[in-house]
Amino acid sequence: MKKISFLILIATLALVSCTDNSAVNTAFLKYGHRKGVVSITVPGFVVRFAAKFADLEREERQLLSSIDKVKVLTVEDNYLNEDIDLHAEFYNSINKDGRYEELLSMKSDDEKVTIYGKMVDEDVIKEMVVLVGGDDNALIYLKGHFSTQMINKVIDDSDYHDFMSLNF
Repeated sequence: MKKISFLILIATLALVSCTDNSAVNTAFLKYGHRKGVVSITVPGFVVRFAAKFADLEREERQLLSSIDKVKVLTVEDNYLNEDIDLHAEFYNSINKDGRYEELLSMKSDDEKVTIYGKMVDEDVIKEMVVLVGGDDNALIYLKGHFSTQMINKVIDDSDYHDFMSLNF
C-alpha cells in the first residue's frame, strides 16, 4: 500500500509540473537543472492558499484564485545570462502550432519581452507565457482561467510601476 501511495504521489507531482506547451517544457528541461538558474513550479492550490493570507485587494485575491499553476525559470548567474537568450531561443517555438496569441511584445536595445495567451474566447485567457530575453532571461508560465476584465481591473487599480514587477 505504501508503494502504491508513493507512486500516486510521484505521478501527481509529475503531472503538476507538465505544461501543454512543448517549448516551455523544453526550456525547463534544458535549463532548469543548471547552476545559476532558478526553476520553480507552484501548484494552484498553494497560490490560492497564499492569497487568502496575503495583504491584497479583493481583485488581486480574485486574480490569484484563478491560477491553476505557475512555473518560473530565471537565469540568476550574470555570466550565464550573457550566453543565454531565452527569447531568441524559444520565441518561434512557443507558438509554432498557432494556439497562442501574442498579447504584448516589447523590444529595447538590451531586452525583449513577449507575452502569449491561449484564449478560451475573447474574454478568457487559459494560459499565459511570458518570455524575457537579453540582459535578463526568464520564462513564466501561468495556467488558469483569467478573465480579461479581471486583469484590467487589477492593472487599473495598481501603480503601473509595481504591476507584475518581477524581481528575481
